[in-house]
Amino acid sequence: MDTGASDTSLPTVLARSESEDNATRIAAIPDLGRHIDAPTARRRLEEIMTDDKIVTMRVDAAEQLVRHGGQIGLLAVLDELGRRKDDPDIDYTAYMLSELDNFGEFPVLAEASTIETTRFSEEARVGLDNLRKLMQK
Repeated sequence: MDTGASDTSLPTVLARSESEDNATRIAAIPDLGRHIDAPTARRRLEEIMTDDKIVTMRVDAAEQLVRHGGQIGLLAVLDELGRRKDDPDIDYTAYMLSELDNFGEFPVLAEASTIETTRFSEEARVGLDNLRKLMQK
């Protein structure tokens, strides 16, 4: 099956990210991460992270936001952790962040500590506190 994955232009990647086919959508997520400097790509990753029905899609979108989205991306993910604190599915995102940090792939907590505290929403504060508890740090 041709998912169009060889064409990584932003319009094509955005279209793939909205496909009805789950394999096509999930394959588009890393390409969205490569286009994260484009506001439409960042917004689409945030939409996937918050609205997709499939947990894997949400976790993968969150990972791209953290890895490639700078402080804004990390804040968006922390905000989602706090907003959905009572949803057991958000644990998958928290575990992914913990693994990135613990295995040295991305310094989640160190990066979060460089963000000006006034930029944190209440949800992002809760998300960061819960992540620290999970990581026992």
